[in-house]
Amino acid sequence: MRTLGSLIKARRNERGLSQQALADLCGTSDSEIAKIERGERKSPNCQILCRMAKALGYHPLELLKASGFLTNADIQDSLAIRGLERLTEPELSHVQAFVDFLIDRKNRGDMEPKDLERIK
Repeated sequence: MRTLGSLIKARRNERGLSQQALADLCGTSDSEIAKIERGERKSPNCQILCRMAKALGYHPLELLKASGFLTNADIQDSLAIRGLERLTEPELSHVQAFVDFLIDRKNRGDMEPKDLERIK
């Protein structure tokens, strides 16, 4: 498994970001980014990790797992949606709107189990 630092550095380089540019996006310093990438920061700030995830196109859970804050046992596989990191912000908005629609229908009692099977 790749380390938190290697994940961040690889994606930062893919996106053509300097440590300073990523730091600016995350509200931290370039030296903090460097420490995380080198594995010198054993417990990075959760908020910074979530900002990094957004800036780098990761789901926050990916970086929280890589940092050791979460384990696979902490996250139910049935709730994980793979591939979201490859979607653009407008596409993610569509996915969220669809999820909100399904939850609303379920809460109103408009949705039967057979409806859910058709959606799959």
